[in-house]
Amino acid sequence: MKVKSILLGTLVLASSAAFSQTSNLRKAKASYDKFNEVKSVGNSALGVSDLNTAKEALDKAIEHEKTMNLAETWTYYALVNADLALLDSTEASEQYVQKAVEAREKAISLDTEKENEQNLNILGSILAQYELNKGAKLWDSQDFVGAYNSFDKGLTYLPGDTTLLYYSGMAAVNAQDYEKALAKYVELVPVDSFSNNRQIILDVSRLYLMQGDTANAIKYAEIGTQKYPEDGELATQHIELNLMAGNDEQTIKAINDQVAKDPDNKNLHYYLGIAYNETGDIEKAEASYKKALEIDPNYLDANINLGGLILNKGIDHFNKTNNANLQQAEYDVEIKKAYDIFDTALPYLQKAVEIDGKSQVALTNLKRYYEIKEDQAKIDELQARLDALQ
Repeated sequence: MKVKSILLGTLVLASSAAFSQTSNLRKAKASYDKFNEVKSVGNSALGVSDLNTAKEALDKAIEHEKTMNLAETWTYYALVNADLALLDSTEASEQYVQKAVEAREKAISLDTEKENEQNLNILGSILAQYELNKGAKLWDSQDFVGAYNSFDKGLTYLPGDTTLLYYSGMAAVNAQDYEKALAKYVELVPVDSFSNNRQIILDVSRLYLMQGDTANAIKYAEIGTQKYPEDGELATQHIELNLMAGNDEQTIKAINDQVAKDPDNKNLHYYLGIAYNETGDIEKAEASYKKALEIDPNYLDANINLGGLILNKGIDHFNKTNNANLQQAEYDVEIKKAYDIFDTALPYLQKAVEIDGKSQVALTNLKRYYEIKEDQAKIDELQARLDALQ
């Protein structure tokens, strides 16, 4: 992935005129202003000579007794070194940035009246840009831990920056450090203006699930469905998690709401079948699975579940009949009903095996049907296929 650079706008440098300024500080400021003129139009490299002139003057200013304790001197010293670091593609850039960081700390400690706050904020943006660029190079070399550290460091200079939060989160995911990824992504959830906000919420829910935190996984999936009610992927995530947590009644309502918006979504009907089955409403579960198969007859999971549901319904009727004190004639009628139910399951059981001949569940369900029918040849054939999967 190529990470695009953040384009910094024109830097407007605040200055506080004072008669006590020495010629070196004035010279440095004038040269840095010239550099920013070309930087503002995207030609920073053309201003290198002015930047170096500013640095030479500031090297003297930080030693001069009249300017060495001025916050302004150290602010400009930090700005110049930070820009030099951005322009330098060699290892020397680390030396420049280190000087900038140290000078920034000194400037902040001296700037008790906040006279240099605007320039110090600009400095933070430059240092953040440096860490962003560094992190991008590490990302491209597959050093995701190093990339995360750089992006995260950038956030110390530009707290809350959405680009750095996003990239640091992605780097942490790729480094399989999911706790750090969550910490960054969670900060982006309330930022509606962030372009990937929907995906971030979905990823947060999934990351919590990977961590075994189902409660928070559901929480963020719900936040997502509330913020993006038309989004099918978030709705499906919310439904699946609630089914996992046993929140069936709540899930049924949520699915039906989604079905009203997207009636041709086979997955929604499939999930509705699961939810109804969990609540014991077998007839509605069966109808939901059949609706999913109307949309896609080759839907493997719907064929498996519908075949299994009907098979179990027949078994329940068979067992209930055997346990009842019935006259022989009535008994025979009810047993026939059970076998008729078994036979209605067969097309779905066969279809599942046809779709995926290596599905252990599909093969086992079909084998169970033939056990009920006492068809030993089919039982042996299916058992051999199951054995071959071992």
